[in-house]
Amino acid sequence: MQFPASPVPLKNIFFTSTESRDRSHLNRPLASWPDAEAAVILMATVAPVRGYDKTSIRIEWMDGETYTSRLEITRSMSVVAAPLSSHVRRALEFAAGRWRPGRMTEGQQRAFLAEGESLSPGRAAWAGKILDGGYELGGAL
Repeated sequence: MQFPASPVPLKNIFFTSTESRDRSHLNRPLASWPDAEAAVILMATVAPVRGYDKTSIRIEWMDGETYTSRLEITRSMSVVAAPLSSHVRRALEFAAGRWRPGRMTEGQQRAFLAEGESLSPGRAAWAGKILDGGYELGGAL
């Protein structure tokens, strides 16, 4: 595995929509992982006791690569050190076929990933590129 000479720095993280009562970071560019993690932790403090607040995120790196996802913010995330970067890394590891939840069989994972590739060709390779290519991913896992 070959890594680039220098990491690809983060450009911005956006929370593009949320069900959270705390909307102070909505559609505002956050230029660092610590700022985005603090925003998630703040939203988690007002999340429902049971359930979650659906929150859409967009992460942009300086080379133009973009990652979008939905984060389900729970109250328990208020005590997690890096809830956003943990979520992003796990999602990328799953998309690249490197990790699966314990409740999912290998066959279910293969089927899910095959469907993902049919809908978005190159998705697994792209996730691997972000994981292995020196992209700034915060301080999780």
